[in-house]
Amino acid sequence: MAILSTGPIENNTVSDVRPTQQVTVKIDNRNSLDGSVVLIQGYNLNSTRTLYVSEQISIDPDQVVTRTYFANLDAFEFVFTVEGVAIEQTEISVWGKNETGQLVAAHRLVSSELDELEMEGDNTSVNRIYVANFNSNDVSVINGETNTVIATIPVGTNPAGVDVNPLTNRIYVANRTSNTISVINGETNAVIASVPVGNEPGDVAVNIATNAVYTANFNSLDITEDVTVIDGLTNTVIDAITIPGLNFLTGIGVNSLTNRIYAANFNFDAVSVIDGVTNTVIATIPVQVNPFRIGVNPGTNRIYVSNFTSNTVSVIDGLTNTVIDTIPVGVTPAEVAVNTSTNAIYVPNRDADNVSVISGLTNIVIATVPVGVNPNGAGANPLTNRVYVSNQDDNTVSVIDGETNTVIDVIPVGARPFAVGVNP
Repeated sequence: MAILSTGPIENNTVSDVRPTQQVTVKIDNRNSLDGSVVLIQGYNLNSTRTLYVSEQISIDPDQVVTRTYFANLDAFEFVFTVEGVAIEQTEISVWGKNETGQLVAAHRLVSSELDELEMEGDNTSVNRIYVANFNSNDVSVINGETNTVIATIPVGTNPAGVDVNPLTNRIYVANRTSNTISVINGETNAVIASVPVGNEPGDVAVNIATNAVYTANFNSLDITEDVTVIDGLTNTVIDAITIPGLNFLTGIGVNSLTNRIYAANFNFDAVSVIDGVTNTVIATIPVQVNPFRIGVNPGTNRIYVSNFTSNTVSVIDGLTNTVIDTIPVGVTPAEVAVNTSTNAIYVPNRDADNVSVISGLTNIVIATVPVGVNPNGAGANPLTNRVYVSNQDDNTVSVIDGETNTVIDVIPVGARPFAVGVNP
């Protein structure tokens, strides 16, 4: 294993514009026989070191792979962990680019200029899965290595959504009836804050680049706070976003690379696109009937929306804010889990008791996996290629092997497990 770093890169503004707006990473495997695996981690350096890019890529022999990431930050650093037989033949370069895509000479690093870091301690993943149990008002914490529940954390009333910030090790739980977000310390498995938000928050999503937390408030008939914005550092509300109309927001997702937030409006059959800089709605995208939950692949800039009544998944291009495909799945599709390493999308079908597996490359269902009764929540661990599906009427979580698309374990959890979050 080799660990390489760009070191801290300053990106201070010049005439109110940061020189580098995006970073292109080029990985070149010059071994003609053996492959390698590269974990790319990008950090926002702004008083704290916040992880905002985490992608693992398999590089075939003689293959060249490029990735482009958001970098409109005051300072940033990229770290590359290289494994496999072809470590010595795997070369990595980093290219800063301005808003027009031109190279920024000061932010250009070839492979020989990267710093090699010494490995310290255990480099294994956290591998924790968090299950929001709607009827027992708690969160089950699963050890992904042993597939056992290692803690049960009381939260608010009717937790319906959960998301994780992997760098800060904070877990955010949307309590629909309590109108709060519970903040859990992943190290101690204790609630460290309860943040009042809008009416009936049913889902929550974290922007790991900015450490901002967004809620989808379902019942906004009597208030104007459709999306509440929380500062993940202080656990305080810093903004409230109004979406025109009488909205019933059921799902929310974030692309941390583009700083875009996507909110599913169940009754209006549309997805609202929010600019994370201004916290304003910049687009409204029509989808099919009753959009429920949202999954995002930051690397491909694709957004996946489960349409509860149409039994489909809408695929949105994050660059153009248009639906580019509609995929038939099972009956009553629920949460959407994206494995960023394999570009596979997992959608539990509540009334079919199975999970549709979609190829993000072809937008075709490539497998249907039977699970428990009334599956709703889903979360993927891109480092272990395991997918976790909560079965509401079984009070269990099915563990799916992403390589074979088979259930390899079933874990008892709390009452009516509704949503799943994963800390890789």
